[in-house]
Formats: sequence, structure tokens, C-alpha cells
Amino acid sequence: MRPTIYLILLLLSHEATAQPTQRPVPTGVPGYAFEVFDSTVSGYYLATPFRFGVNNNKLSLVILDAQGYLLWYLPQNARNLINFKYHPELELYTYGKMPVGPFPMQYMVLNKDFQVLDSFTTVAGVQPDAHDFLPTSNQSYLVAGAKDSIMDLSAYLFNGVPGSPNTRAVGFVVQEFDVDHNLLFSWNSNDFIHPTEAYGFYGYNANNFDYCHGNTIEEDTDGHLLLSFRHLNSIYKIHRQTGAVLWKLGGKSSSFTFVNDVGFSGQHDARRLPNGNIALFDNANTAPPPRISRAVEYALDTINWTATKVWEYRYQPGFFSPAMGGHQTTETRRHLLSYGLIFRPRPSFVLVDDAGELLSTCFFQDSVMSYRVHFQDLPLENMQRPEIQCSWQNGALTLTAPPGYDQYAWSTGENNTSIVVNAPGIYQLWAGNTNGMVGSEPFQVIDPATACAASPVEEPVFQENQPITGYFDLLGRRLPGPPTERFTGQWYVVQFADGHAEWRLAR
Repeated sequence: MRPTIYLILLLLSHEATAQPTQRPVPTGVPGYAFEVFDSTVSGYYLATPFRFGVNNNKLSLVILDAQGYLLWYLPQNARNLINFKYHPELELYTYGKMPVGPFPMQYMVLNKDFQVLDSFTTVAGVQPDAHDFLPTSNQSYLVAGAKDSIMDLSAYLFNGVPGSPNTRAVGFVVQEFDVDHNLLFSWNSNDFIHPTEAYGFYGYNANNFDYCHGNTIEEDTDGHLLLSFRHLNSIYKIHRQTGAVLWKLGGKSSSFTFVNDVGFSGQHDARRLPNGNIALFDNANTAPPPRISRAVEYALDTINWTATKVWEYRYQPGFFSPAMGGHQTTETRRHLLSYGLIFRPRPSFVLVDDAGELLSTCFFQDSVMSYRVHFQDLPLENMQRPEIQCSWQNGALTLTAPPGYDQYAWSTGENNTSIVVNAPGIYQLWAGNTNGMVGSEPFQVIDPATACAASPVEEPVFQENQPITGYFDLLGRRLPGPPTERFTGQWYVVQFADGHAEWRLAR
């Protein structure tokens, strides 16, 4: 395919038509396709992609810019990474890390320059749980954990299965620590929630009954805690000091009646919004067919005890995500939906506005997912993107990295300070140190012979009134002639005798 036709296809596959475009990545970061529907959107996507069903030992935290290019990544020796997020009020990044080897889950705290400040894990016989970790407004840290209790459940049936008198019930635990790692508060669901609140759909195992499966810790505006329990299809509000259950949204014994909605199930990422509403990602595990996962927002009335759906979004065509996922609502009412356990051709995550219009979508490569993704403004004023230098050396196009970095990585897989380019494409460089690798702006090569402004190769001069030698569609296929009226409004390519091409709009 001729270079000009390649350029046209490249441009039209990006913002002009929002077709998924593969983005450059270094070795070790899973590939992905990204599409932009609104190029005016600003912000950054924080994710922890991993390959499902594989014994991972080398993963990365990643930040994508608004156009979907990899801005920064930090390789980690880890079996899993989760919930990478920035907390602007504290100027901290946090994420969960499951190290390689027989080591407990660690909840990491970084400053705004990605330097490690601290790490937390559970204490007092509580096993760390990967689902959530939250710095609070009081400069404490809420950590998710799990602890078992033996319960006599022989008087109950679980989806038709009799309970065992020696059921090992897995309690969801929340522990709170101060900055010196002193334990301030510990709450165990086994002390406050009976396993009969669980839905039989999620199964019963006498040796490991994960009856509630907590996946979200949220600090409410009054200081109490909101906890999302996937296997209870419910959000619980608990008292910060006593641990008492204050109310339940959804589930078998909901405190609220849903006014205009059937409720949610298998949910994730329940959050209190600035407007007072509750937003969450509804996986819809126990919804009647066809099950379609969605983002949803409810207004709660604690006088009449009603929950009214005020907003929802379902991707079109709708589909079902059986596990993981998230729903973030920004201050400007944009919504980031993470779809968790889902693969192509379904999107890994989407950004939509309040009217439900798509702003961008991302598709991780097959078998890759991110438990949760966040879309945020970040304090990157100290981050300097390395600038690729272009030159013509020994008859070859050479792209060179700036000096002064400890490590270099190119989208070609090379780790040298310079690379030779022989083909059209989009190239990117990442350079950095132990605090992460910072990505350059993408460098687009249309024609290797004319890519550098300082190149000694002269730009071709296109003469006017050249004979037309061919017409092509946007896949490079030859057309029998100019497009007819029925193709009005579609783009096509005209090839001329001197080798250059132009794109035109059929009228």
C-alpha cells in the first residue's frame, strides 16, 4: 500500500471515525486497541491489566493519556495488581499488590511522583483481601481482609443443599489503621450478618462458604462505612464505631423499596456521590434473562425508605460481565465503566457522558483484563515526556532517545538509545527509572524516506493536472471508477501518475 493511502487509513481509523486503533506498547505491557469519539476530553486512565488464567509474575501499573496512548508504566514482580487509583485530596496513589512467592497481599501507598511511601496489610490473624483499600479523610487507612468462623448451619438449606454443622464461613473483614500502623477498628461480617442472607445462586461449600464476598469499602459523608457484598446482592451501611448495620440497599432484607427498578445483583464499586446518590456497577448475575451488566445510580430516601433509579447506562449491544468491574462518576458527570471479566469483541472499559454518549472505548487483547479502571486528572506537572529525535544516519531513518535515563524501551521491543526504522507506523519510546517509565508522544512515520524535517531526502514535488491512475476504497481495494451517487458522504482515495494520492469525499 502506498504511503499516502496508509496515512489516510491511519487518520480515518482514529478520531475521524473512532474505529479501534492498536496503540504502541513496550515488551511486557499487554497490547490494546483504543478508540476516541471526542478528542476534547482530557484526563488519564489508570489500570492494572493482567492475563486471566495465567500464572503472572511480571505485571505493570499503567496510565493512558486521553487519546489512549501509554503515558507511564511501572513494572512489578507480582502475581496480581489491583485497583490503581489517585486520591487528589491526599496527593497519594494507592494499589494492591500480590507479590511473587509466599508473601501476603500488600496495599501500596505512593506519592504524586510515584515514590513508595508506605505499605499496609492486615493483622491479628486476618488474611488480606485484594478487593479494596481506602485512605480516609482522617488520614487513616481502611483495609479489606477475610477471617473464617465455624458455624452450625445444619438448620438451613442453601439452594436445596443442607448446611453443615461445621461450616467454615468466610467473613469479610474491614480493618482501619493510623499512619503508624496502629489498629483503630476491626469489623467482621460473621459478627453481624447471618449466612442465610446469601443467595443460593452463588453456591454453598461447607469447607469454604464465601457467603457475603465483600468487594467495596466506601467512607460515607457522615463518617460511617458503605460495604458492597456481591453474594448478598446488597450494599450495607455500618456504624464506624459499633459496627452495627444501619441499613441495607438491596438483598433479601433490604431497608429500601426500589421504586422504578428491579434492583441489582453481583454488584461492584458502590460509591457515594457528591449529590448524595449511590452509584455502582450492576453485574446482574441473578437478573432474569437476558442479563445485561450496567452502571446505575440511585437516589435514596431515608424517610420513606425508597430507592429511585435516576441514571443508568448499558452498552449497545448489551452484554453480561459475570465478575469484577466498576463504575466511576467524575465531578463533571462523566462515567467510566470497567467491565472486568469480559473479552473482545466486548470493550474492556468505556467512558461515557451523562447523556450516555460514548467518549472513548478500550479493548485489551484477548484474555487480558483489569479488575477496575479509573479516569482522573493527575498532578503530572513534574513529569517530562522524553522527546524522540529523528535523523538520517548511514542511509537509514534513525529515532533516538534523549540521554540521562536509566532505562529505555521502544514499541519495537528494543532497549537501545536509538532504533532504525524501515516501515511506516506509529512508534513510541518509554524512558525512566525505578519510579516508572514515561512515554514520549507517539511518533508517526508515513514514509521512512521523508520522516525527518532535517532529512537530506527532498520531499517529492507533486505536479498539478497529473493523470489519474486509479481509485481505491479505504481498505486499499481498487475501484472500477469514481464512487457513484449512492456512496455520497464516503471517503475514497485517488492515485495519480506521479505516485501521490489524495483523499476525496464522494458527492
